[in-house]
Amino acid sequence: MQAKKADALRTEWGDRPCDHPALAKEYAEGKRTGDYVCTQCGAKVSFRERAEILASRRT
Repeated sequence: MQAKKADALRTEWGDRPCDHPALAKEYAEGKRTGDYVCTQCGAKVSFRERAEILASRRT
């Protein structure tokens, strides 16, 4: 997902809670940023945070 689209999602979503049901790789100017973004609320998630989210879903 493009960083600009994630920014727009974050603005629209506001500060409502989100369980981040789907995470996508973040891109800026056609290059990977190394972060992930929630496709629902636009929150930025680091590689480590993504691993923690995925691990918590397995239990």
